[in-house]
Amino acid sequence: MIPKKIHYCWFGRGEKSPLIQYCINSWQKNKADFEIIEWNEDNFDVTQNIFVKEAYEQKKWAFVSDFARAKVLLDNGGFYLDTDMELKYPLSDFVNNKAICSFEAKYVPFSAFWGVEKGHQLAQDIIDYYNSLKQLDLTPCPKIFSELLVDQYGIDSAKDEMQFGKHDLVVFPSEYFSLDLPINYITHHFGGSWHDSWEEENSGYKEMINSYGVVKRFIELRNGKSQIKHLIYDKNIFEIDQILDQIPLRYIINYTFSKLKKKLF
Repeated sequence: MIPKKIHYCWFGRGEKSPLIQYCINSWQKNKADFEIIEWNEDNFDVTQNIFVKEAYEQKKWAFVSDFARAKVLLDNGGFYLDTDMELKYPLSDFVNNKAICSFEAKYVPFSAFWGVEKGHQLAQDIIDYYNSLKQLDLTPCPKIFSELLVDQYGIDSAKDEMQFGKHDLVVFPSEYFSLDLPINYITHHFGGSWHDSWEEENSGYKEMINSYGVVKRFIELRNGKSQIKHLIYDKNIFEIDQILDQIPLRYIINYTFSKLKKKLF
């Protein structure tokens, strides 16, 4: 069982941006009976291994957080959230799991949100990775986390859907904890915590991820063809050109020829 704790990291003693304040306020609003804990240089040992020590000395705050989140979850259990994540509903629905995380998009399981019970193997594996380093390695945590899930936990990164991995890990699809949807648990605003700054929302990347979410829902729509036909021809809400204009012409041509070849030959 995952403890009712929300952990986040704030190293460097910098001022929190309006986006970050907004997100943390959303945790307070929707935390239910969860405890919220900030981890910083006052309550976390930033000298406990070479990686985190050098990251802190070089003021690479996001990389300090990469190690700290895993160590905190290993020692305490609970849920970790990046500071650019908006919580919309309490996480109580997920405490009966042993370990959970989520896709950011297809091919990208991510570490901005995850939760484990105290002492879980997933957190231990990440700690073991960082403890094995002999110097600061600037490989982003999302890459490390994703490769670990694929290589050691049996997760198929090509399937943005609910999956079950080793050690009772449950990986949720992106619509649960990433995409900006009207009804989901968390929206990730992509403030760039693993880039150079925690201060500005990475709007280009966020736009790409949310476009992915729209297309994903579109292609997974039940009875999609009949629904589109109904909207275009029966209700006259959209013109067919409005939809086709969103697809590069060469893709339409290639698709049409492919379909014709199958019918003719």
